[in-house]
Amino acid sequence: MKYFRIHTADNAYLTKQPRGIFTAVWKLVESGILNEEEKKEYWRNREYFEKVLPVPPIYDDGNPAGAITWFKDTEEGKEIYAQMSFYREMLSKYGVELFKSETEEIPGEIIYEDEFQIAVKNVRDDLEVVTKYESFVWSDYKNCISNLPNSVLNYFGAKTVGDTLPLADKYLEKEYKNVVVILLDGMGKSTIEKELKEDGAFRTHLAGIYNSTFLSTTVAATTSVLSGLEPCEHAWLGWDNYYPAVNENVEVFTNCKQGTKEQAADYNIAWTLTPYENVIEKIKKSGTDAYLVAPFLDKNLINIQEICNSIKKLCEKPERKYIYAYWNQPDGVLHRHGSDSDIVKEALAEMESEIEKLAGELEDTLIFVTADHGHIDNEIVILQDYPELIDCLERLPSLEPRALNLFVKKEKEEFFIKEFNRLFGEKFILITIKEALKRQLFGDKEYHKEFLGMLGNYLAIATGDMSIYFTDERWLSMHGSLTKEEMEIPLIVFE
Repeated sequence: MKYFRIHTADNAYLTKQPRGIFTAVWKLVESGILNEEEKKEYWRNREYFEKVLPVPPIYDDGNPAGAITWFKDTEEGKEIYAQMSFYREMLSKYGVELFKSETEEIPGEIIYEDEFQIAVKNVRDDLEVVTKYESFVWSDYKNCISNLPNSVLNYFGAKTVGDTLPLADKYLEKEYKNVVVILLDGMGKSTIEKELKEDGAFRTHLAGIYNSTFLSTTVAATTSVLSGLEPCEHAWLGWDNYYPAVNENVEVFTNCKQGTKEQAADYNIAWTLTPYENVIEKIKKSGTDAYLVAPFLDKNLINIQEICNSIKKLCEKPERKYIYAYWNQPDGVLHRHGSDSDIVKEALAEMESEIEKLAGELEDTLIFVTADHGHIDNEIVILQDYPELIDCLERLPSLEPRALNLFVKKEKEEFFIKEFNRLFGEKFILITIKEALKRQLFGDKEYHKEFLGMLGNYLAIATGDMSIYFTDERWLSMHGSLTKEEMEIPLIVFE
Protein backbone atom coordinates (compact mmCIF):
# COMPACT_ATOMS: atom_id res chain seq x y z
CA MET A 1 0.00 0.00 0.00
CA LYS A 2 1.21 3.49 -0.87
CA TYR A 3 0.34 6.60 1.13
CA PHE A 4 0.59 10.28 0.28
CA ARG A 5 0.25 13.72 1.86
CA ILE A 6 -0.27 17.15 0.27
CA HIS A 7 1.43 19.76 2.42
CA THR A 8 3.38 23.00 2.67
CA ALA A 9 7.08 23.38 3.45
CA ASP A 10 6.53 24.78 6.95
CA ASN A 11 5.78 22.63 10.00
CA ALA A 12 2.56 22.91 12.00
CA TYR A 13 3.05 23.95 15.64
CA LEU A 14 1.20 20.99 17.16
CA THR A 15 2.37 18.09 15.01
CA LYS A 16 5.87 19.37 14.19
CA GLN A 17 5.20 17.94 10.71
CA PRO A 18 4.64 19.75 7.39
CA ARG A 19 1.27 21.51 7.43
CA GLY A 20 -1.47 19.62 5.53
CA ILE A 21 -3.41 21.15 2.67
CA PHE A 22 -6.70 21.50 4.57
CA THR A 23 -5.05 23.49 7.36
CA ALA A 24 -3.07 25.56 4.87
CA VAL A 25 -6.11 26.61 2.87
CA TRP A 26 -8.07 27.37 6.06
CA LYS A 27 -5.29 29.78 7.03
CA LEU A 28 -5.87 31.56 3.72
CA VAL A 29 -9.57 31.88 4.54
CA GLU A 30 -8.80 33.20 8.01
CA SER A 31 -6.36 35.75 6.60
CA GLY A 32 -9.15 37.44 4.62
CA ILE A 33 -7.11 37.38 1.41
CA LEU A 34 -9.67 35.44 -0.66
CA ASN A 35 -12.17 37.44 -2.69
CA GLU A 36 -15.90 36.82 -2.29
CA GLU A 37 -16.13 34.43 -5.22
CA GLU A 38 -13.19 32.41 -3.90
CA LYS A 39 -14.71 32.27 -0.42
CA LYS A 40 -17.94 30.88 -1.84
CA GLU A 41 -16.00 28.27 -3.80
CA TYR A 42 -14.04 27.36 -0.67
CA TRP A 43 -17.21 26.70 1.33
CA ARG A 44 -18.73 24.74 -1.55
CA ASN A 45 -15.61 22.53 -1.65
CA ARG A 46 -15.52 22.21 2.13
CA GLU A 47 -19.14 21.08 2.14
CA TYR A 48 -18.21 18.35 -0.34
CA PHE A 49 -15.31 17.10 1.80
CA GLU A 50 -17.42 17.15 4.98
CA LYS A 51 -19.98 14.93 3.24
CA VAL A 52 -17.52 12.50 1.68
CA LEU A 53 -14.40 12.40 3.84
CA PRO A 54 -14.70 11.16 7.45
CA VAL A 55 -13.10 13.38 10.09
CA PRO A 56 -10.80 11.25 12.29
CA PRO A 57 -12.05 11.41 15.90
CA ILE A 58 -8.56 12.44 17.07
CA TYR A 59 -9.50 15.99 16.14
CA ASP A 60 -12.55 16.02 18.42
CA ASP A 61 -10.41 16.73 21.46
CA GLY A 62 -7.75 18.85 19.76
CA ASN A 63 -5.42 16.10 18.53
CA PRO A 64 -3.36 15.74 21.72
CA ALA A 65 -1.27 12.97 20.16
CA GLY A 66 -0.04 15.35 17.45
CA ALA A 67 -1.13 12.88 14.78
CA ILE A 68 -1.13 13.55 11.05
CA THR A 69 -3.20 11.99 8.28
CA TRP A 70 -1.94 10.28 5.14
CA PHE A 71 -4.20 9.46 2.22
CA LYS A 72 -4.24 5.96 0.85
CA ASP A 73 -3.12 5.57 -2.75
CA THR A 74 -6.41 3.84 -3.58
CA GLU A 75 -9.26 4.83 -5.88
CA GLU A 76 -10.97 6.49 -2.88
CA GLY A 77 -7.84 8.38 -1.87
CA LYS A 78 -7.11 9.42 -5.45
CA GLU A 79 -10.64 10.77 -5.79
CA ILE A 80 -10.10 13.01 -2.75
CA TYR A 81 -6.85 14.26 -4.28
CA ALA A 82 -8.61 14.96 -7.58
CA GLN A 83 -11.29 17.00 -5.85
CA MET A 84 -8.62 19.13 -4.11
CA SER A 85 -7.90 21.02 -7.34
CA PHE A 86 -9.51 24.27 -6.12
CA TYR A 87 -7.52 24.16 -2.88
CA ARG A 88 -4.29 23.52 -4.77
CA GLU A 89 -5.11 26.32 -7.18
CA MET A 90 -5.87 28.85 -4.43
CA LEU A 91 -2.74 28.08 -2.45
CA SER A 92 -0.60 28.40 -5.57
CA LYS A 93 -2.29 31.66 -6.54
CA TYR A 94 -1.45 33.23 -3.18
CA GLY A 95 2.13 32.06 -3.17
CA VAL A 96 1.89 28.98 -0.93
CA GLU A 97 4.10 26.22 -2.33
CA LEU A 98 2.67 22.73 -2.11
CA PHE A 99 4.45 19.40 -2.04
CA LYS A 100 3.28 15.83 -2.48
CA SER A 101 5.04 13.29 -0.26
CA GLU A 102 4.66 9.61 -1.06
CA THR A 103 5.77 6.49 0.78
CA GLU A 104 5.33 2.74 0.41
CA GLU A 105 5.74 2.19 4.16
CA ILE A 106 3.36 2.71 7.07
CA PRO A 107 4.46 6.18 8.20
CA GLY A 108 4.03 5.64 11.94
CA GLU A 109 1.74 4.21 14.60
CA ILE A 110 -1.76 4.01 13.14
CA ILE A 111 -4.40 5.35 15.54
CA TYR A 112 -7.23 5.74 13.00
CA GLU A 113 -8.05 4.29 9.59
CA ASP A 114 -10.87 4.44 7.06
CA GLU A 115 -11.19 3.72 3.34
CA PHE A 116 -9.61 7.08 2.43
CA GLN A 117 -6.87 7.70 4.97
CA ILE A 118 -4.87 6.74 8.02
CA ALA A 119 -3.95 8.92 11.00
CA VAL A 120 -0.58 8.20 12.59
CA LYS A 121 1.37 9.38 15.59
CA ASN A 122 5.06 8.92 16.34
CA VAL A 123 6.07 9.37 12.69
CA ARG A 124 9.08 7.19 11.92
CA ASP A 125 12.48 8.89 11.74
CA ASP A 126 13.67 6.37 9.15
CA LEU A 127 10.63 6.75 6.87
CA GLU A 128 11.58 6.76 3.17
CA VAL A 129 9.56 9.49 1.49
CA VAL A 130 9.62 10.89 -2.04
CA THR A 131 8.54 14.53 -2.06
CA LYS A 132 7.62 16.38 -5.26
CA TYR A 133 7.00 20.09 -5.89
CA GLU A 134 3.32 20.53 -6.64
CA SER A 135 3.02 24.15 -7.71
CA PHE A 136 3.27 25.83 -11.07
CA VAL A 137 5.59 28.47 -12.41
CA TRP A 138 2.85 31.03 -13.01
CA SER A 139 3.14 33.45 -15.91
CA ASP A 140 5.33 36.46 -15.13
CA TYR A 141 5.22 39.02 -17.92
CA LYS A 142 7.92 41.14 -16.29
CA ASN A 143 10.43 38.26 -16.56
CA CYS A 144 9.32 36.58 -19.75
CA ILE A 145 10.47 35.82 -23.25
CA SER A 146 8.10 38.54 -24.51
CA ASN A 147 10.31 41.07 -22.69
CA LEU A 148 13.51 40.08 -24.54
CA PRO A 149 12.53 41.59 -27.92
CA ASN A 150 11.52 44.79 -26.15
CA SER A 151 15.04 45.03 -24.73
CA VAL A 152 16.33 44.70 -28.30
CA LEU A 153 13.89 47.31 -29.61
CA ASN A 154 14.90 49.69 -26.84
CA TYR A 155 18.60 49.12 -27.57
CA PHE A 156 18.20 50.05 -31.23
CA GLY A 157 16.05 53.10 -30.48
CA ALA A 158 12.85 51.57 -31.86
CA LYS A 159 9.52 51.95 -30.11
CA THR A 160 8.90 49.23 -27.55
CA VAL A 161 5.52 47.56 -27.15
CA GLY A 162 6.05 46.18 -23.65
CA ASP A 163 8.42 45.92 -20.72
CA THR A 164 12.07 45.11 -21.28
CA LEU A 165 13.92 42.18 -19.70
CA PRO A 166 16.25 43.38 -16.90
CA LEU A 167 18.34 40.22 -17.25
CA ALA A 168 19.17 41.20 -20.85
CA ASP A 169 19.26 44.98 -20.35
CA LYS A 170 22.48 44.89 -18.33
CA TYR A 171 24.30 43.30 -21.29
CA LEU A 172 22.89 45.91 -23.67
CA GLU A 173 24.48 48.86 -21.86
CA LYS A 174 27.54 48.52 -24.13
CA GLU A 175 27.62 49.35 -27.85
CA TYR A 176 27.97 46.41 -30.24
CA LYS A 177 28.10 46.20 -34.01
CA ASN A 178 26.00 43.04 -33.93
CA VAL A 179 23.32 41.88 -31.53
CA VAL A 180 22.21 38.29 -32.14
CA VAL A 181 19.41 36.29 -30.56
CA ILE A 182 19.56 32.54 -31.27
CA LEU A 183 16.45 30.65 -30.20
CA LEU A 184 16.83 26.88 -29.85
CA ASP A 185 13.33 25.45 -29.81
CA GLY A 186 12.53 23.46 -26.66
CA MET A 187 15.88 23.91 -24.90
CA GLY A 188 14.53 24.64 -21.41
CA LYS A 189 16.52 24.98 -18.20
CA SER A 190 15.82 21.41 -17.12
CA THR A 191 16.98 20.09 -20.51
CA ILE A 192 20.39 21.78 -20.43
CA GLU A 193 20.87 20.71 -16.81
CA LYS A 194 20.08 17.11 -17.70
CA GLU A 195 21.79 16.82 -21.06
CA LEU A 196 24.81 19.17 -21.03
CA LYS A 197 28.01 19.19 -19.00
CA GLU A 198 28.22 21.65 -16.12
CA ASP A 199 31.54 23.00 -17.40
CA GLY A 200 30.33 23.28 -21.02
CA ALA A 201 29.85 26.55 -22.91
CA PHE A 202 26.13 26.92 -22.36
CA ARG A 203 26.08 26.33 -18.62
CA THR A 204 29.21 28.40 -17.95
CA HIS A 205 27.74 31.31 -19.96
CA LEU A 206 24.32 31.07 -18.30
CA ALA A 207 23.31 34.60 -17.28
CA GLY A 208 20.07 33.56 -15.61
CA ILE A 209 16.70 31.88 -15.84
CA TYR A 210 13.45 33.49 -16.94
CA ASN A 211 10.05 32.29 -18.14
CA SER A 212 8.24 31.23 -21.25
CA THR A 213 4.80 32.56 -22.09
CA PHE A 214 1.59 30.71 -21.37
CA LEU A 215 1.11 28.58 -23.26
CA SER A 216 4.70 27.36 -23.06
CA THR A 217 4.70 26.43 -26.70
CA THR A 218 6.33 27.50 -29.96
CA VAL A 219 3.31 29.23 -31.48
CA ALA A 220 2.78 31.52 -28.50
CA ALA A 221 6.39 32.03 -27.41
CA THR A 222 8.10 32.56 -30.77
CA THR A 223 5.33 34.95 -31.81
CA SER A 224 6.09 36.91 -28.65
CA VAL A 225 9.82 36.88 -29.56
CA LEU A 226 9.01 38.15 -33.04
CA SER A 227 6.48 40.76 -31.95
CA GLY A 228 7.30 41.79 -28.37
CA LEU A 229 3.64 41.20 -27.55
CA GLU A 230 2.06 38.97 -24.92
CA PRO A 231 -0.18 36.08 -26.05
CA CYS A 232 -3.38 37.93 -25.15
CA GLU A 233 -2.25 40.74 -27.47
CA HIS A 234 -1.17 38.69 -30.51
CA ALA A 235 -3.64 35.77 -30.05
CA TRP A 236 -1.29 33.13 -31.47
CA LEU A 237 -1.94 30.79 -28.56
CA GLY A 238 -1.21 27.15 -29.36
CA TRP A 239 -0.54 24.68 -32.14
CA ASP A 240 -4.30 24.58 -32.79
CA ASN A 241 -6.37 27.73 -32.37
CA TYR A 242 -10.13 28.01 -32.53
CA TYR A 243 -11.10 30.94 -34.80
CA PRO A 244 -14.72 32.03 -34.26
CA ALA A 245 -14.77 33.91 -37.57
CA VAL A 246 -14.46 30.62 -39.48
CA ASN A 247 -15.81 28.36 -36.72
CA GLU A 248 -12.85 26.00 -37.08
CA ASN A 249 -9.98 24.64 -35.04
CA VAL A 250 -6.96 25.44 -37.22
CA GLU A 251 -3.30 24.45 -37.08
CA VAL A 252 -1.82 27.92 -36.85
CA PHE A 253 1.47 27.41 -38.70
CA THR A 254 0.10 25.14 -41.45
CA ASN A 255 -3.34 26.75 -41.90
CA CYS A 256 -4.85 23.26 -42.00
CA LYS A 257 -8.05 22.15 -40.33
CA GLN A 258 -7.23 20.50 -37.02
CA GLY A 259 -5.88 16.99 -37.46
CA THR A 260 -6.03 17.05 -41.27
CA LYS A 261 -3.97 18.12 -44.28
CA GLU A 262 -6.91 20.10 -45.66
CA GLN A 263 -6.48 23.86 -45.85
CA ALA A 264 -8.96 25.63 -43.60
CA ALA A 265 -9.36 28.53 -46.05
CA ASP A 266 -7.92 29.84 -49.31
CA TYR A 267 -6.12 32.52 -47.28
CA ASN A 268 -3.90 32.35 -44.21
CA ILE A 269 -6.32 32.56 -41.30
CA ALA A 270 -3.83 33.47 -38.58
CA TRP A 271 -2.17 36.24 -40.57
CA THR A 272 -5.51 37.57 -41.79
CA LEU A 273 -7.31 37.61 -38.44
CA THR A 274 -4.37 38.15 -36.08
CA PRO A 275 -1.61 40.02 -37.95
CA TYR A 276 1.25 41.74 -36.13
CA GLU A 277 4.30 43.82 -37.00
CA ASN A 278 7.47 41.95 -36.21
CA VAL A 279 10.54 43.26 -34.42
CA ILE A 280 12.69 42.97 -37.56
CA GLU A 281 10.45 45.45 -39.40
CA LYS A 282 10.30 47.80 -36.42
CA ILE A 283 14.09 47.97 -36.17
CA LYS A 284 14.42 48.53 -39.92
CA LYS A 285 11.94 51.41 -39.68
CA SER A 286 14.07 52.95 -36.95
CA GLY A 287 17.03 53.05 -39.37
CA THR A 288 19.03 49.95 -38.40
CA ASP A 289 19.47 46.78 -40.41
CA ALA A 290 17.79 43.65 -39.07
CA TYR A 291 17.62 40.06 -40.29
CA LEU A 292 15.67 36.90 -39.64
CA VAL A 293 17.45 33.55 -40.08
CA ALA A 294 15.17 30.50 -39.97
CA PRO A 295 14.62 27.23 -41.85
CA PHE A 296 11.02 28.16 -42.62
CA LEU A 297 12.38 31.09 -44.69
CA ASP A 298 15.42 29.38 -46.24
CA LYS A 299 15.19 25.66 -46.98
CA ASN A 300 18.98 25.48 -47.26
CA LEU A 301 19.23 25.92 -43.49
CA ILE A 302 19.08 22.20 -42.75
CA ASN A 303 21.28 22.03 -39.64
CA ILE A 304 22.80 24.15 -36.89
CA GLN A 305 26.04 24.55 -38.89
CA GLU A 306 24.13 26.26 -41.71
CA ILE A 307 22.33 28.48 -39.20
CA CYS A 308 25.65 29.55 -37.68
CA ASN A 309 27.24 30.08 -41.12
CA SER A 310 24.36 32.35 -42.10
CA ILE A 311 24.71 34.35 -38.87
CA LYS A 312 28.46 34.69 -39.39
CA LYS A 313 28.06 36.02 -42.96
CA LEU A 314 25.55 38.62 -41.79
CA CYS A 315 27.76 39.67 -38.88
CA GLU A 316 30.66 40.25 -41.26
CA LYS A 317 28.69 42.97 -43.05
CA PRO A 318 30.01 46.37 -41.95
CA GLU A 319 26.76 47.96 -40.77
CA ARG A 320 25.31 47.77 -37.27
CA LYS A 321 22.53 45.21 -37.11
CA TYR A 322 20.18 42.88 -35.25
CA ILE A 323 19.88 39.20 -36.14
CA TYR A 324 17.21 36.87 -34.86
CA ALA A 325 17.94 33.22 -35.65
CA TYR A 326 15.56 30.34 -35.01
CA TRP A 327 16.47 26.63 -35.06
CA ASN A 328 13.80 23.96 -34.61
CA GLN A 329 15.89 21.68 -32.36
CA PRO A 330 16.11 20.12 -29.79
CA ASP A 331 12.29 20.30 -29.86
CA GLY A 332 11.96 17.86 -32.75
CA VAL A 333 14.21 15.16 -31.28
CA LEU A 334 12.69 15.59 -27.81
CA HIS A 335 9.19 15.09 -29.22
CA ARG A 336 10.19 11.96 -31.11
CA HIS A 337 12.67 10.32 -28.74
CA GLY A 338 12.04 11.69 -25.24
CA SER A 339 14.59 13.23 -22.92
CA ASP A 340 16.45 10.01 -22.09
CA SER A 341 17.62 9.47 -25.66
CA ASP A 342 21.28 9.72 -26.66
CA ILE A 343 20.04 11.45 -29.83
CA VAL A 344 18.88 14.42 -27.74
CA LYS A 345 22.19 14.60 -25.87
CA GLU A 346 24.16 14.48 -29.14
CA ALA A 347 21.97 17.13 -30.80
CA LEU A 348 22.41 19.52 -27.88
CA ALA A 349 26.15 18.92 -27.70
CA GLU A 350 26.43 19.74 -31.40
CA MET A 351 24.42 22.97 -30.98
CA GLU A 352 26.54 23.98 -28.01
CA SER A 353 29.77 23.29 -29.92
CA GLU A 354 28.73 25.14 -33.08
CA ILE A 355 27.49 28.22 -31.23
CA GLU A 356 30.58 28.34 -29.00
CA LYS A 357 32.69 28.18 -32.18
CA LEU A 358 30.62 30.96 -33.78
CA ALA A 359 30.98 33.19 -30.72
CA GLY A 360 34.76 32.71 -30.78
CA GLU A 361 34.95 33.77 -34.44
CA LEU A 362 32.95 36.98 -34.11
CA GLU A 363 34.11 40.36 -32.87
CA ASP A 364 32.09 43.25 -31.49
CA THR A 365 29.08 40.93 -31.19
CA LEU A 366 26.67 40.16 -28.38
CA ILE A 367 24.96 36.77 -28.65
CA PHE A 368 21.91 35.77 -26.60
CA VAL A 369 21.06 32.05 -26.75
CA THR A 370 17.66 31.15 -25.39
CA ALA A 371 14.64 28.89 -25.84
CA ASP A 372 10.92 29.34 -26.32
CA HIS A 373 9.94 26.69 -23.75
CA GLY A 374 11.12 23.52 -22.04
CA HIS A 375 9.94 19.90 -22.25
CA ILE A 376 8.55 17.13 -20.10
CA ASP A 377 8.28 13.41 -20.93
CA ASN A 378 4.61 12.58 -20.99
CA GLU A 379 2.04 9.89 -20.32
CA ILE A 380 -0.30 9.71 -23.31
CA VAL A 381 -4.07 9.82 -22.93
CA ILE A 382 -6.48 10.02 -25.90
CA LEU A 383 -9.55 12.18 -25.31
CA GLN A 384 -11.58 10.20 -27.84
CA ASP A 385 -11.30 7.18 -25.53
CA TYR A 386 -13.69 9.01 -23.18
CA PRO A 387 -16.90 9.50 -25.18
CA GLU A 388 -18.73 10.63 -22.05
CA LEU A 389 -16.42 13.70 -21.98
CA ILE A 390 -16.57 14.31 -25.73
CA ASP A 391 -20.37 14.36 -25.42
CA CYS A 392 -20.08 17.33 -23.04
CA LEU A 393 -18.16 19.48 -25.53
CA GLU A 394 -19.43 21.74 -28.27
CA ARG A 395 -16.26 21.05 -30.27
CA LEU A 396 -12.92 19.32 -29.83
CA PRO A 397 -10.39 21.19 -27.68
CA SER A 398 -7.62 23.20 -29.25
CA LEU A 399 -4.36 24.83 -28.03
CA GLU A 400 -2.11 21.97 -26.77
CA PRO A 401 -2.41 18.49 -25.19
CA ARG A 402 -1.03 19.90 -21.91
CA ALA A 403 -3.25 22.97 -21.88
CA LEU A 404 -6.64 22.44 -23.48
CA ASN A 405 -9.35 25.02 -23.97
CA LEU A 406 -12.79 23.50 -23.53
CA PHE A 407 -16.16 24.62 -24.83
CA VAL A 408 -18.33 22.76 -22.32
CA LYS A 409 -22.07 22.61 -22.97
CA LYS A 410 -23.95 24.53 -20.29
CA GLU A 411 -26.27 21.65 -19.45
CA LYS A 412 -23.29 19.28 -19.11
CA GLU A 413 -21.03 21.46 -16.94
CA GLU A 414 -21.71 19.83 -13.59
CA PHE A 415 -21.18 16.32 -14.94
CA PHE A 416 -18.12 17.31 -16.94
CA ILE A 417 -16.34 18.96 -14.00
CA LYS A 418 -16.95 15.99 -11.72
CA GLU A 419 -16.03 13.38 -14.34
CA PHE A 420 -12.95 15.20 -15.61
CA ASN A 421 -11.64 15.61 -12.06
CA ARG A 422 -12.39 11.97 -11.31
CA LEU A 423 -10.46 10.83 -14.36
CA PHE A 424 -7.65 13.33 -14.53
CA GLY A 425 -7.64 15.35 -11.29
CA GLU A 426 -4.29 13.87 -10.24
CA LYS A 427 -2.56 15.19 -13.36
CA PHE A 428 -4.63 18.24 -14.41
CA ILE A 429 -6.39 21.18 -12.86
CA LEU A 430 -9.60 22.43 -14.42
CA ILE A 431 -10.21 26.17 -14.12
CA THR A 432 -12.72 28.53 -15.67
CA ILE A 433 -11.55 30.89 -18.39
CA LYS A 434 -12.70 33.69 -16.11
CA GLU A 435 -10.19 32.54 -13.51
CA ALA A 436 -7.45 32.15 -16.14
CA LEU A 437 -8.01 35.72 -17.26
CA LYS A 438 -8.07 36.95 -13.67
CA ARG A 439 -4.71 35.29 -13.15
CA GLN A 440 -3.46 36.98 -16.35
CA LEU A 441 -2.11 33.67 -17.63
CA PHE A 442 -2.04 34.96 -21.21
CA GLY A 443 -0.73 38.41 -20.30
CA ASP A 444 -1.78 41.63 -18.63
CA LYS A 445 -2.06 43.91 -21.67
CA GLU A 446 -5.00 44.80 -23.92
CA TYR A 447 -6.71 41.78 -25.46
CA HIS A 448 -6.67 41.23 -29.19
CA LYS A 449 -10.23 41.46 -30.52
CA GLU A 450 -10.14 37.76 -31.54
CA PHE A 451 -8.66 36.53 -28.25
CA LEU A 452 -11.66 35.97 -25.98
CA GLY A 453 -13.67 34.16 -28.62
CA MET A 454 -10.93 31.56 -28.98
CA LEU A 455 -10.97 30.36 -25.40
CA GLY A 456 -14.20 28.55 -24.52
CA ASN A 457 -15.34 28.41 -20.87
CA TYR A 458 -12.82 26.06 -19.21
CA LEU A 459 -9.09 25.46 -19.34
CA ALA A 460 -7.47 22.13 -18.40
CA ILE A 461 -3.82 22.58 -17.40
CA ALA A 462 -1.45 19.68 -16.79
CA THR A 463 0.09 19.53 -13.33
CA GLY A 464 1.91 16.22 -13.80
CA ASP A 465 3.34 14.32 -16.74
CA MET A 466 0.09 13.56 -18.56
CA SER A 467 -0.91 14.94 -21.97
CA ILE A 468 -4.46 14.62 -23.28
CA TYR A 469 -4.20 14.30 -27.05
CA PHE A 470 -7.18 15.17 -29.19
CA THR A 471 -5.71 14.66 -32.68
CA ASP A 472 -3.61 11.90 -34.26
CA GLU A 473 -0.30 13.31 -33.01
CA ARG A 474 1.51 11.41 -30.24
CA TRP A 475 4.83 12.53 -28.77
CA LEU A 476 7.15 11.07 -26.14
CA SER A 477 7.91 14.51 -24.74
CA MET A 478 5.62 17.53 -24.72
CA HIS A 479 5.14 21.09 -23.46
CA GLY A 480 2.49 23.80 -23.08
CA SER A 481 1.71 23.80 -19.36
CA LEU A 482 3.08 25.69 -16.34
CA THR A 483 5.48 23.19 -14.78
CA LYS A 484 9.07 24.21 -14.10
CA GLU A 485 10.27 21.84 -16.81
CA GLU A 486 8.15 23.62 -19.41
CA MET A 487 8.22 27.22 -18.21
CA GLU A 488 11.80 27.87 -17.12
CA ILE A 489 14.15 28.86 -19.95
CA PRO A 490 17.81 29.95 -19.99
CA LEU A 491 19.39 33.19 -21.10
CA ILE A 492 22.91 32.31 -22.23
CA VAL A 493 25.25 35.15 -23.14
CA PHE A 494 28.42 35.30 -25.24
CA GLU A 495 30.12 38.71 -25.39
